[in-house]
Order: sequence, then C-alpha cells, then structure tokens
Amino acid sequence: MKRAPLFFLLLSGCAAVGPDYTPPEAPETTAELFEGSGYETESLANWWQDFQDPLLCDLIEEGLKNAPTVEAAIANLRAQRALRESTEAGFWPQFTASGSYTWGRSWGAQRQGWEDNLTARGDASWEIDIFGGVRRSVEQQMANEARLAYTLQDVRVTLAAEIATAYVELRRYAAQVNIAEANLALQEKTAAVIRERALAGIVPWYDVAATEAQTATTRASIPSLRQNLTAAQLRLDWLTGQAPYATQARLRESLDEMTLPDLSPKVLPNELLRRRADIRIAEENVHAQTAAVGVATAELYPRFTLGGNIGLSTPDLTPWSDYTQSVNFGPSVSWNIFGFGTWRKRVESAKATLDAQIATYEDTVLEAYQEAEAAWDACRREAERTNDLRAAESFSAEALRIADQLYENGEITIDDVLTRQSSLLSAQEALVSHRATLFTNAITLYRALGGGWTDEPPPDSATTDENGAPITEEAPAAKQADLAAAEPTPAPTPDAPDAP
Repeated sequence: MKRAPLFFLLLSGCAAVGPDYTPPEAPETTAELFEGSGYETESLANWWQDFQDPLLCDLIEEGLKNAPTVEAAIANLRAQRALRESTEAGFWPQFTASGSYTWGRSWGAQRQGWEDNLTARGDASWEIDIFGGVRRSVEQQMANEARLAYTLQDVRVTLAAEIATAYVELRRYAAQVNIAEANLALQEKTAAVIRERALAGIVPWYDVAATEAQTATTRASIPSLRQNLTAAQLRLDWLTGQAPYATQARLRESLDEMTLPDLSPKVLPNELLRRRADIRIAEENVHAQTAAVGVATAELYPRFTLGGNIGLSTPDLTPWSDYTQSVNFGPSVSWNIFGFGTWRKRVESAKATLDAQIATYEDTVLEAYQEAEAAWDACRREAERTNDLRAAESFSAEALRIADQLYENGEITIDDVLTRQSSLLSAQEALVSHRATLFTNAITLYRALGGGWTDEPPPDSATTDENGAPITEEAPAAKQADLAAAEPTPAPTPDAPDAP
C-alpha cells in the first residue's frame, strides 16, 4: 500500500492523448517581395522615431501608456493568466470542508425533547492525470494566454499607427486651411482692385461678378476644412487617451518639420512571420485548438481519482469521547461509456475546428504578404509623383504671375486669371495631400511589416515595466502586476506539473 502513491505518480507521467502541437506550415511564395530594399527588422520596433519628430514620439508614447484600449488588453491578459493558474491547480489534490449545526426534535418511540446535531466533514480528492486531460487543459489555457499577450502587442501596433496617421491628417488639414486662407486673401485683394477699376469704367462689371464669385467659393470651403481639422484634433486626443483639445497647444501646423524615412524595408516573407502579431495570434489559436482536441479525446478514457474524507457527528452535544468518527480513503474511477456518440462527436467537432483554425492561419499569412507588398508598392508609386507635383505648383504660380501681367495689359480676360488662380490652389492642395500620403503610406508599411513591438523575452517583471524601464518602489503593486503582463510568453506543452 505504501507504493500506491508512487505508482499513481508514475502513471501521471504517461503521454497525454490527442495530437501534439506542431507549428502550422505557412503558405510558400516564390515571388520576390520587397525587391530592392534595405531595412532590418530590429529597426521596426520603434519605427516612429524614424520620422525625427519629437512631438510625434511623445504622443505615441503617451497613447501606449494611457489609452483605454491598451489597459483593456492588459486586463484581459491578466484575467486569462489567472484562469491558466487556476487550471494548473488541477494537478494537485483538492480539499473541501463542511460543517453544520441543527436543533430539532423528532416524534416517535423513544424520541422526546429537542436535540442538538453537530456534524463536521473534510474531503480530499486527487485526479490522477493518466490520459492527460488536465495537461491538455493547461496547455490550452497557456496557448490562450500567449494569444492574448500577442493581442496586446497587436493593439499597441494598431494604436501607434493610428496615432501617427491622425497626427499626419491633422497637419494636412491645418496646411490646407492655411493654403485656402492665403488664396482667399489674394482673391479678396484682386476683387477689390477689379471693383475699383470697374467703378472707374476701365473693366466691365462682369469681371467684378466673376472675381466675387470665386472669392465666395473659396471662403465657403474654409469652414469644411476647419471641421476636418477639428475632427482630426479630437481623434488624436482620443487615441492618446486624453480629453478633447488636450494636445492642441503642442501641435504645429506644418508637415515640413517631419522627415520622411528611407523606405526600403528588407523583410523577407519568413521574417514577416515573426514580425506580425496577428500571425502569432493565429498560430496560438491553432495551438489552443490542438490542445482542445486532446481535452475532448481524454473524455473517451477513464478518469481515476484518489479520494478520502474524515467526519465527526453527534446526535447531541455529548463529550468528545462519544462523538461518531469516520475515515474513508480509496480510489475511484469514472468512465463515459455510453453517451450515444456524444463524446466522439465532440472530438470530431474539435478536430474540425482545428482544421478551420489552420485555414485561418494560412489566410492570415497570405493577407500579411498582400498587405506588406501593397503597402511597399504604394510607397514607391506615390514617391514617383513628387517631382511632377512640385513642378505643377511652380509652373502654376508662374502662370498666374504672367496672367496678371497680361490682364493688366488687356491681352486676356478675367476668366483666364481666375482659371490660373484655381489651378494654383489645386496644385498647392495636391502637393500637401501628396506629402501627407507619403507619410501615411510609410505608416501603413511599418504596420504591415509588423513594426511597433518586439518578441524578445520579457525582462524581469519584478524590476522593469513593459517598456524596460525600472519600476520604482513607490509604484503600486497592482500596477506592477499589470505591467508584468505586457510581453508575450511562449505556450509550451506542460509535460509534468511543478511543485505547488
């Protein structure tokens, strides 16, 4: 009998039923993706620094620390971590205790008066994980924890890209407002001159009407541009987790301070698999579902449990020596023998879901290839427009200058001048939009390549936060626990339980 516990411990080391997890194979590609590039994956972790804009860097860092979406992802990860730890408790004995006290009476032979009844009971049970049901459950929870860790990183990647995009859009609308107001001032000056010349009988009143119409049209466009500017401002405040207009005082209204990085990403397809958090999420979904197949398969096999209890009871509050005492100990077995196919169908369902997760993983990889290559191509194609758009603005300004002189000499009509003014306004707006598109395309490329996070092993959670910075002694313990959940950890298969 003394060797029985050792026997059951040896049984618990048996191989778990169900398939063992193997990483899914990614779809192969023979195309030369990202041809002629020169980026390294290490430079993608903090890609926003490549724009050399300290304000943009500050806003992204603030958003990553303050945004409610990040806090929600950390909370979800913390909840899953607790669930995983509670599942690991299934490796060890479970103890329960109960007790009751009642006061009552019964009627019948030899039953008189009221009686006190006191009972106390302690139970213990230990499931011997022979077929690995508990181990597969723990493996599934560990994979789910890793998935949520990568989800946290994906939230950060998305948030950083959205903050940068909102920042660029805000500057774009601000520049468009400045261009519209500058053109409005020019058109109002022209309209005033034309009116004076019309009063003097030099030009017809048609010229006055034409210039006033164009001036009114330009003036009417400014409120819409300001509305877009306000919406971009509010979106930026929201993304950074701040109140409306909290960042307004720090913002500048030009794209000229930003530096367009050298967009030449040298990230090959196999490196892309390690860079993108969404691919890692899909991979962990496959891992979790593989373990779920094992959990369902284990239900087809017997479950062995060591159990026991100890109890005390008395029909009255008698001396201790008169209490009824009981002790029971022994093994038990339960087996889902007849279920009319219930358990086998659950295994089939789990396997079908696994096939779906593998297909989803493959689709995620193909989508990642498509997004990255499309983003890279968009950057190259948009850059090809730069010289022509700059030339269009320059020639439009020169054409307007010549048109003003010709109109002064009476060689052309006012319609020709107004057409040149409209052309210059369009060229200026096109150049601003182009420059903003260059930045947003760069941001999209960084995001498509998996920029904005690192999958390096996390630092010691007791001494550093999620950014690798030291945690001071004044930091609340709850906050330290939240920050410790910031980095993803792999989800290995639990071969054997550790000591509790």
